[in-house]
Amino acid sequence: MRRFSLVSTLIVFCLFASASWAGDAQEVVKNAVTQVQKVLDGSASLKEKRRRISRLYEENFDLDRMASNTLKSDFRRLTPEQKQEFTQKFGQFVLEFYLDKIDKYERNKVEYAGQIVKGSRATVETLFAYKGKMAKANYFLTLKDGRWFIYDFEVEGIRLSSTYRSQFSQVLKERQFKGLMTELNKLIARYKK
Repeated sequence: MRRFSLVSTLIVFCLFASASWAGDAQEVVKNAVTQVQKVLDGSASLKEKRRRISRLYEENFDLDRMASNTLKSDFRRLTPEQKQEFTQKFGQFVLEFYLDKIDKYERNKVEYAGQIVKGSRATVETLFAYKGKMAKANYFLTLKDGRWFIYDFEVEGIRLSSTYRSQFSQVLKERQFKGLMTELNKLIARYKK
């Protein structure tokens, strides 16, 4: 899990700015990587970097799709109000988790290995340098209202959505929705600065 966390930090930062008007999904990711690296390489304060990355995340991530993809069938059973609350809290948790890693950021070489576009979905395959090796990272995008948005990613075969799906499903079974919100609030508090 630690490797997933450290390796995926750069990947998530790159995701935050990756939505763009429809076009070549791989170009969208390339542009996003550049934008995020500029923020991270810049001389702004840590607080300002967090603010800028938060804005990019909120504008460009399909949080509804990310939330529904994480809970799968459990999401369909939630009320509309619960769906909205989970989407907001899970999105906030993902953001805070990765913002907590900003100080560990290292500029990594990124190679673009290709893309697969099927209708309104795209997968952009990348490789990036990590500890002397090239790690595989895939971005999953959805076309929504004429724009590409990120809704999931995986590093070395481990998807964000899958990582939390079984944990959250267990909490829902044992402690219902209120218990899940309590757990998410604890996670947010752990990483929020």
